[in-house]
Amino acid sequence: MSADQLAVLCERLADAADAVRSSPEVRACAESIADRVRGGAAPLELADDFDELEELLLQAGHSAGLSPFRTYERLLGVGDGHRVLEVLACPGGTCSRIEAPGAAPVDCLVHRRPMAVNRLRS
Repeated sequence: MSADQLAVLCERLADAADAVRSSPEVRACAESIADRVRGGAAPLELADDFDELEELLLQAGHSAGLSPFRTYERLLGVGDGHRVLEVLACPGGTCSRIEAPGAAPVDCLVHRRPMAVNRLRS
């Protein structure tokens, strides 16, 4: 398991229409991974679980899988210049998911806590 895969899983768990949540078998596997992360499982301990989740997604016809390169989206509102830039990041520090802050809070469904505000510095 990589932090990137966990970030993609976290993002996909937040989308009610995503296959990770809409397919019962896939969702059970995804939530099992989230439970193990909350329980303190080390990333290397979850490699087989992520392989199983990837296989379930492929079997269900969802070829996007958990690759961060297939789900990359540009952060809106980043702008230019030297303004202070804040992003929302994994509250448990276990993955590389980031989101642009907005009016509504963003939750991490792996850790079941709001995403943490982090100030980026150059």
